[in-house]
Amino acid sequence: MARVAADIPVASGRFASQPLVFAHIWDVTPDLDLDAIDVIQGTNMRARLGGYFGAVLVTEILTRMEADDTLVLFLPGSVPAANPKLRSLGNFTGTLVRAS
Repeated sequence: MARVAADIPVASGRFASQPLVFAHIWDVTPDLDLDAIDVIQGTNMRARLGGYFGAVLVTEILTRMEADDTLVLFLPGSVPAANPKLRSLGNFTGTLVRAS
């Protein structure tokens, strides 16, 4: 496995569950590849984000999300569309694990 650099758009919002996030994204952008989206919720956000970003960017993302409880990472292969329930936090350079 190899780690490769990638620009990852990150958005945040408030959702009761991951299935509701995916349902909302599907309603807004039905052609989007949902396999290229990572939804992060709950108490383990810092560790999950750490799989993509260094500690400084993880802290910045968590600070930018303010009172939101959900993060959505749009991985390569998905393009975030304007979305009424998700607020863009920006594009962050991180890494992805890919088969070599």
